[in-house]
Amino acid sequence: MSQPLDDHFVHRRRNRPEGPVPVDVISVQSQLVYGHAGNSAAVPPLRQWGLRVAEVPTTLLSNTPFYGTLRGRVLPSDWFGDLLQGVRERDLHRRARVLLSGYLGSIDNGHRFADWVAGVMAEAPQLRFCLDPVMGDTHTGPYVEPGLETVFRERLLPQAWLLSPNAFELERLSGLPAVTEADGLAAARALLAQGPAWIITHSLRNAAGELVTLAVGRDEAWKVTSPELPIDPDGPGDVLTALLVASLLAGEAMPRALERAVAGVHAALESTLANQYEELDITVAVPAAQRDGAPRFAAQKA
Repeated sequence: MSQPLDDHFVHRRRNRPEGPVPVDVISVQSQLVYGHAGNSAAVPPLRQWGLRVAEVPTTLLSNTPFYGTLRGRVLPSDWFGDLLQGVRERDLHRRARVLLSGYLGSIDNGHRFADWVAGVMAEAPQLRFCLDPVMGDTHTGPYVEPGLETVFRERLLPQAWLLSPNAFELERLSGLPAVTEADGLAAARALLAQGPAWIITHSLRNAAGELVTLAVGRDEAWKVTSPELPIDPDGPGDVLTALLVASLLAGEAMPRALERAVAGVHAALESTLANQYEELDITVAVPAAQRDGAPRFAAQKA
């Protein structure tokens, strides 16, 4: 259980202005000491783009879970709830433009977060909720408690403006297959009926064996295809969502934002492979995404 902070932590304000700092994005995700997933994958590109981010950890871990050891823990729900309450007390939700969430870690954290989202969305109508429903992938299967899927489906999905599942998560949420481009379109359109304006889904494949990333809205759908590289680090989905959000906040239309996001992720994967890094090289993602001129991977209507 968390304990109240000792009195010696609290002190009088020093000689500094009273004006609140602008906030663009509140990012609620896992956090690592080493490696790139969750906040540790999404926040650096957002800041490199020039956005101001308030990051809330759901877990604090030493590294991604594919090493021989893993230290740290999922935050207890009362600790996590305290951090969310602090965000609300500082009125960050009234200043931010986007609330971005990813891996939540536990069913209790999922319910705490859903309660908090319902409250802050009612208080801050300008806030757009971008939900990355992190539950697993096709290589590992599910890696969250089964009840967390219900939290995503029943409590968070209806609140979201944008949903960004991978193919595995799209299947779990929609109850429909999501392997091919056609599958992904059908499954995404089924989820649009539950509230979101956009479904961004990745890790689909076309007949040529290329990767397909879709942006499916109520009145339009776009796709970007890219080659699949022989590498599978953690974090590309987190970086994709971050780059997409950054580009949309910069005023780009959805197809251009999708082009930029895919280009940035592909460049990160290429650099990781070329340098033989064990973790995703996120440093190259933003320069590749922001490059002007003809898009490396052009969006087409789906």
